[in-house]
Amino acid sequence: MRELEKGSIFHNLLYLSVPILITNLMQNFFSVFDMFLLGKIGVSAQAAISITGFIFGIFWSMEGGLVTGASAVISRYAGKKDYAGLKKAAVNVIFAGYVMGLLFALVNIIFMDNILVYFGAKGETYTLAKSIYLLSLITLINDSGLFVFFGVLRAAGGIRKHFYLLFISIALNIILEPVFIYGWLGFPRIGIMGVPLARLASYFITTFIMIYILTCREGILRIQLKDVKLDRGFLANYVGISIPAMLQGVASNIAALTMLKIAAPHGDALLATMGIGSRIDVFVMMLGWAIGSSVSVMVGHNMGAGQIKRAEGSVTTGLKMYSLFTFMCWLIAYNFAPMIIKFFNPDYMVIQYGVQYLRIVSPFYLLMGVGLLAGAAFNGAGSTKTPMAINIAAFFALQIPMAFFLSKNPAIGHRAIFISIAAVFVFQGVVGWILYKKGHWKSKEI
Repeated sequence: MRELEKGSIFHNLLYLSVPILITNLMQNFFSVFDMFLLGKIGVSAQAAISITGFIFGIFWSMEGGLVTGASAVISRYAGKKDYAGLKKAAVNVIFAGYVMGLLFALVNIIFMDNILVYFGAKGETYTLAKSIYLLSLITLINDSGLFVFFGVLRAAGGIRKHFYLLFISIALNIILEPVFIYGWLGFPRIGIMGVPLARLASYFITTFIMIYILTCREGILRIQLKDVKLDRGFLANYVGISIPAMLQGVASNIAALTMLKIAAPHGDALLATMGIGSRIDVFVMMLGWAIGSSVSVMVGHNMGAGQIKRAEGSVTTGLKMYSLFTFMCWLIAYNFAPMIIKFFNPDYMVIQYGVQYLRIVSPFYLLMGVGLLAGAAFNGAGSTKTPMAINIAAFFALQIPMAFFLSKNPAIGHRAIFISIAAVFVFQGVVGWILYKKGHWKSKEI
């Protein structure tokens, strides 16, 4: 495991960020690969996956909160060199991951029919979605604990192990999906059900590797039977850190749905533009998420080691790295907006809307980056209530009311939606930086 309390901050951030960025790109490629394969089966298959994908998107937002909490506590123990505490924390956070997966699965099994009908599943799509839903829920119980373990590995400084494990799981998924869907290599052809089955198989294999790392490999994460103890006090503290981070993700999903509802009366071209714009924004954010995750780990490690100045240095170094990227993205998006939008959709109205979107939103990518990195500092310190409050205020007190009321003004119309998105970036950046500079996060105890 790498000691992040020593050496060049820049080199440590690169060491942590590059594998995370690569795995993020792989996961996005995999989601596109899914839809490509299913497109060969039919529209109903794609629709079924889209519906279940949204439902599980809510779960993964919650799971992200557990991983954020795990990163905060594990990195703090690693920075203190308290390896007994680290092992205890690892056992408890992985246990919490499995419990959350189980609870989510049970709730969704009980309300499955109602949920599918609510999201518009009918006929063949309903039948396919229900089958996928059931198998995916079984898979999810294991996935939840596994992804918390990934967070534990990353927070402890084992970023390479995290990268290799995630690479193995995604590679297995990519190989097994067409094998199961189309019946290659002597396997029966099972169509759309090959998607969740491939995921189940690949993640179970990865789980066995996880168990091997935890029980057989030498190192600070080697768990012995005597280390397997649940600590109610620790779990309560961990859940208290994780819940605000969970709510951030859930809030962003709800806000995105609400914004689509506000945009819907303006026509399909605007809805298409929103989808394209969000994908471009996600591309810009992808490097920010990688650097942000790395900054969180660095902050946790160095606060655990009592090196507050080095923790602050991690934030400013990460911000410099990401600001250069966001500045370049703004220049490209603003000046080449027609070409970029046309690549996604050649429709005249989509291009017109898309150019407006990029020229209104992209100048504020820099502030978006400031907000993202400030949030990473808060999360790394375990002060997760601060970014939760910032994001909930940004979405529900600013973005949604602004989009709703301004869009009623004929002089502004649909542009109100783009302006409200830009306003969120401004709010998150300015408020996040002010609260970061106030420094309350530096005294957070875990």
